[in-house]
Amino acid sequence: MKEDKKCTCGCEEEKECTCTHEHDHDCDCDCDCDCEREDEIVEISTDDGRKLKFFLVGTIEYKGKWYSAFEPAEEIEGMSEEDLIIFEVSGDDEDNAELLPIEDNALLEEVFEEFCRALDEEEMAEEAMSLEPTDEN
Repeated sequence: MKEDKKCTCGCEEEKECTCTHEHDHDCDCDCDCDCEREDEIVEISTDDGRKLKFFLVGTIEYKGKWYSAFEPAEEIEGMSEEDLIIFEVSGDDEDNAELLPIEDNALLEEVFEEFCRALDEEEMAEEAMSLEPTDEN
């Protein structure tokens, strides 16, 4: 049976399904809506009680403390989608961690540079893993 299915991410892209049984389809569309990152979304509450959605970019340890970087997962006034927000992570439990703003601009710059270095290393490692080994025989 052939039927058109809508992308489950909400982007409304239609996909062709040829299976004969009922099940949810994973999103493998090329819609550029970040639906493949949906499981990385974190809601952060502001001081005034608003809940904003961000993608977790990553968490690193730097000088004995933990820091997490986020980018907007939705349109947020005063921010572009390329903006990165970095917080110090306080607490031992991931579920109850408190995100603290970094008020020292020099430290913020150092942590940002460390994130950039870590992301470059990760990107290079992923690229290396995707390369096929060459047979030199």
